[in-house]
Amino acid sequence: MKKPYFVIIFLLGLTILLSMGKAILQNALSTSGIYLSNTQKEISYYKTQNAILSEELLTASSLTAIAQKANEAGFIGGNNLMVVKTSIPLAAKP
Repeated sequence: MKKPYFVIIFLLGLTILLSMGKAILQNALSTSGIYLSNTQKEISYYKTQNAILSEELLTASSLTAIAQKANEAGFIGGNNLMVVKTSIPLAAKP
């Protein structure tokens, strides 16, 4: 007769213990939403800065920017064009 009482008391104790654990865990997770929001804002900021820096890098490394800097530095641009013309076909006909 003592066995059913033991099982009932054990299950009630386990239910109370798990309910308390759930409440503690939810309380701990409820405050982490603020940190998550701040982290999301920082990620968005750094992605924007990364895109801006990428555009600046592409602008600075473009050929027109390099040619302009070379002219400002005093390099003389040669307008010598060389055309290589071959009479050999690129693809062989079968």
